[in-house]
Amino acid sequence: MTNPLLTITAKCRGNDPCLFEGQDLFLDIRITNNHRSELGFPLTYLQKTGPVIRLIDTHTKADTYLKTNLADFDLQEKFTLIHPGKAVVVEWIISSDELRQFAGPYVDLSAEITVKTGIQVSGKQVDFRGADTLRIVSKDKP
Repeated sequence: MTNPLLTITAKCRGNDPCLFEGQDLFLDIRITNNHRSELGFPLTYLQKTGPVIRLIDTHTKADTYLKTNLADFDLQEKFTLIHPGKAVVVEWIISSDELRQFAGPYVDLSAEITVKTGIQVSGKQVDFRGADTLRIVSKDKP
């Protein structure tokens, strides 16, 4: 279940509606505070590890999880404050090889992008899980 305190919104940077042209895809993952007070978010940690990304081939339903990076565990306790109604953005890249790993001449994928971490609410640590899904298709797909 998605936590209503924060909203996760993923977009392909400068490329809406996420057309794959054979090159790496640059993502902007926006984390918006929906709460009435400021929230602490481990932004530096997420920028190092990245989100959990599951790619699903639209036709075959084959799927894979992309590798996340290792980061200093202590960074989970370093919180960036997000004020009510404001957002922070995490930049991420899905490589062209990761997008081409499924059989077929064209890319037609769903990318489930999930952020799962502890956040700080009123001085207390709370578990958070939020997600968004992108559709990624080859630009020259018939």
